Amino acid sequence: MRVVSSFITVLLLSLPGIARAQTFELSASAGPTITDPGYSLAAGIGFSPTSRLTFLVDVERTHLSTQVETDARGTISTFRGGHVTLGTAALRVSLFGRDRIGPYAIAGFGAGVSKPHVTTTFPSRVTHNVRAPFIGGGVQLPVGDHFNIFADGRMMLVVGTDSDELIGVAPIRAGFSWRF
Repeated sequence: MRVVSSFITVLLLSLPGIARAQTFELSASAGPTITDPGYSLAAGIGFSPTSRLTFLVDVERTHLSTQVETDARGTISTFRGGHVTLGTAALRVSLFGRDRIGPYAIAGFGAGVSKPHVTTTFPSRVTHNVRAPFIGGGVQLPVGDHFNIFADGRMMLVVGTDSDELIGVAPIRAGFSWRF
């Protein structure tokens, strides 16, 4: 471990441009889900060792609406909506630096809880531990030296660790980030 930290210190001292590219950021975003009616909110922090690479840690909450549908033959199909709250860690890679308009890719993993709604069809209150790998992409727009506006879409696979829960969630969010 000492070798790695020594190497990074020597690298940053010998290449001051890399050290100046390091920033931290605070971000917030919100938007609808596209697979099922609902919405998603997120807030987090990030660290960028370079202008194209950012490590993100977020807390996000997704709400999915309960749905009851009846087809032409009278068959009733019910989806038990609810809330999914996750702590996520992700890696965002930008095609261009953060000082230009450009696309980015994002991939990560989340862990948290799912709390399905209580309805007449599903009267029991339950909480499930869940895990959620995700991938996605978006576009960022710099506004000034420290402020960015972004929009992205993700595809998450929310899997229950203590139940047979499996949900595909696709939030589309827009938000802002402030770098310091």
